[in-house]
Amino acid sequence: MAEAAGGSKLIRVTGAGAKRIKREALGLPDPVKHRQRVAVPMQRRAPEADTRQRVYRYRCYPTPTQAEQLIKTFGACRWTYNEGLALRDKAWREHRVSFGYAESCRALTGWRNTEGAQWLQEVSSTVLQQALRHLDAAFGRFFSGSKEYPKRKKKGRSRDSATYIRTGFR
Repeated sequence: MAEAAGGSKLIRVTGAGAKRIKREALGLPDPVKHRQRVAVPMQRRAPEADTRQRVYRYRCYPTPTQAEQLIKTFGACRWTYNEGLALRDKAWREHRVSFGYAESCRALTGWRNTEGAQWLQEVSSTVLQQALRHLDAAFGRFFSGSKEYPKRKKKGRSRDSATYIRTGFR
């Protein structure tokens, strides 16, 4: 932890020190993949003036094999959300390093490749990334002052959910 010179007040770590802590203490790899790409200006995808987005909700009756896959998906989303929350909490509590969505996604890649969590590879990665996006949005609401600190998800307490996005399909 970083301490101020005159006392025991903890200060936030930024810059190269934060990168080193994320890499060494928290075990995150460097974002090598993104350094190799050429920067391209972002294109705004604003909807046209007369269009509306719609949400459709369906009731489904899955077969037993589909129900088993859904249970695995819900469990993996819950586990990913909780691990992301624990990682962010540990990074701030022990090292005073802020953590974002990009670092969480890099950690997700490491979690999927570890020996004890091979079962995460049976679930779509976009669904797990969406769970991390939900966590990032929860922290955004917390820091804006409109909500409380995000809580861990429990099997019986929270509603099982998984968000599938359009880019997750072929």
